[in-house]
Amino acid sequence: MVAEALEQLMRGDVAQAEFTACVRCDPVLALRLQLQPVDFGTQQDLLRALLLAAPVASGAAQVAHAARWRQSLGVAHLAQALALRAGVADAEAAWIAGLAHNLADYLDTAPTPPAHAADWLIELDSDGWLADAVRYHAEPLVRGRAAHPLVRIVQLSYQLVTRADAVDSVDVRAALAALQLGAGEAAQLLGDSLEQTRQLAQRFGLVDALAHTIPPGLQPAVDRSPLGPTSGGGFERLARLYAAQAVQSALHSHFRQASGAGQVFTLLQDALRALFGIERACLFAPAGDGTLQMTQLIPAAAGLSALAIPPDDALSALPRALARNAPQQFKRFDPDAALVDGQIARLLDVSRFICQSLALSDGRTGVLVAGDALPGLGALPLWRFTLAECAEALMPLPLAMPAPAAPIQAAPAPSDDISRDRVRRAIHEVANPLTIMRNYVNLLSDRLGADSAVQRDLGIISDEIERVARIVRGITAVEENAPPAAALELVSVNSVVSELVRMSLGTLFAPNKVNVQIDLNPDVPPLPLQKDLLKQVLFNLAKNAVEAMHAGGHLKFTTRLVDVDGLRQVEIEVADTGPGLPAAVTSHLFEPVVSEKGGDHAGLGLTISRSLVERMSGHLNCTSTPQGTHFLIRLPTLQNSEAPLTTTRYGSM
Repeated sequence: MVAEALEQLMRGDVAQAEFTACVRCDPVLALRLQLQPVDFGTQQDLLRALLLAAPVASGAAQVAHAARWRQSLGVAHLAQALALRAGVADAEAAWIAGLAHNLADYLDTAPTPPAHAADWLIELDSDGWLADAVRYHAEPLVRGRAAHPLVRIVQLSYQLVTRADAVDSVDVRAALAALQLGAGEAAQLLGDSLEQTRQLAQRFGLVDALAHTIPPGLQPAVDRSPLGPTSGGGFERLARLYAAQAVQSALHSHFRQASGAGQVFTLLQDALRALFGIERACLFAPAGDGTLQMTQLIPAAAGLSALAIPPDDALSALPRALARNAPQQFKRFDPDAALVDGQIARLLDVSRFICQSLALSDGRTGVLVAGDALPGLGALPLWRFTLAECAEALMPLPLAMPAPAAPIQAAPAPSDDISRDRVRRAIHEVANPLTIMRNYVNLLSDRLGADSAVQRDLGIISDEIERVARIVRGITAVEENAPPAAALELVSVNSVVSELVRMSLGTLFAPNKVNVQIDLNPDVPPLPLQKDLLKQVLFNLAKNAVEAMHAGGHLKFTTRLVDVDGLRQVEIEVADTGPGLPAAVTSHLFEPVVSEKGGDHAGLGLTISRSLVERMSGHLNCTSTPQGTHFLIRLPTLQNSEAPLTTTRYGSM
């Protein structure tokens, strides 16, 4: 229930009715909102905090919670139906009283429990009838013959729901007659209430728990449709949502550091770099003639300012993103794409980009262009949160458009110190959701049992979260005060290759129609090195290979032992079946100044990869023909380093 309410809250005003209907089915949350009304439209942060702080039953406690909840909902449904049928009490008040009749069962862990659960309802009804209905719900019906109708209806509903033979008893029939109801009609209303409770149980994942609490004579057939989440699925949903909410909160704090529109976009660039690895981006916005033209809010290549894209150009991803208000992808050499998109990619020096509409502080809606974004990025909640928080940070701020200036090459570069400070603040905030995600991976690991395949995959996720944390922490390392050398560990090269392939199969290789083969020599010994460095190099080479094979192809990873100049070395080969590299590109392959991604593998990633391999005392080389490109990494079996060696892990396999 909490998971569903959080999802609806994240959808915004369009889901207000669904949110209200969902929370209305929880005794504690419903009464909290009744006692302290919260405006859905203006206090969503408070609602989110209320939901995230809600206690969640698990394990054996969930069975007991299901019994209480089934009784709460059953009495509430029936009390509301009786009030409507008899017309002697307010139906909404009957629902609230029925829902809260066993409120004391939910408050046994309250820090300061009231003398009686009914005391919680005094503020809702100045005459006290709601509180009386809860206080006296279990009293014998004969004692309530002359009581307020709301009290009598809740008493009667409680008897009908909790006693299997209640319809046939004398006291219940007398109470029904006082409301001008017959036993047959009451039985029908009771059956309807139980069915509605069953449907809600299925919706909120309490079907299995309820099966143990409903008396055998009243148990309906349980529909185990896959549309109804299981209790385990509910906890997995909560884990994802808690992590997502933590990320959104961190991003909210990150963008609130801005003191002007220009700084918002600086913070956006920091977020794109830290969270998605996006180094190159630009922003287009409608000009006076309606065409989309580059703005100076995000510095980019000066040549982009010569472009003006008509808003009705259906082939270009930029106008489509603006018209559809949805992310649009572009990949170089797409035969159906607009030429101008290819020119933008060339000037940004990227092979693909994603376009996203973004509301600006002057009332216009611009288009953010983010280069080298992985396929499917626009569907990730983290991407949506980032752009939403950026747009919200822009809203109250006056737009400070810089005056036309010299070409971008002539503009002074930002101070490294300022940039490092901003990145440091961003990384401080990013570290919080990373920690929460790692904790929830551990939680899921405990809940999902000893399945070796599941535990192995969760271990990879946990390792990758920690690797991201180490990378972003490393961004803030001051060069002149370099941190101590990282400890080396004995790493299985074969395990790193296998882990990389498994991790990237569904996110990088399969979506791009790339078949992967691994040929691993079992005699390759563990090497003393930093595992993160090798993994980063292999991922860069794999990503470049995928980009080179535009229409799919074959990628092969090979490990072998070789002798080079009398020294034993481990060789790792990454070979693709792409079109190969032009000779002019190959001669400058590892130089960042000549980067023409798209039909080749060149780019900044290769410069970084070679430097990382050299840090491992190895060598990275490339050979390319029209039949494909082969990258070869050679690493010594013994490394010359002053860093300490640990022997506690041998990879994740």
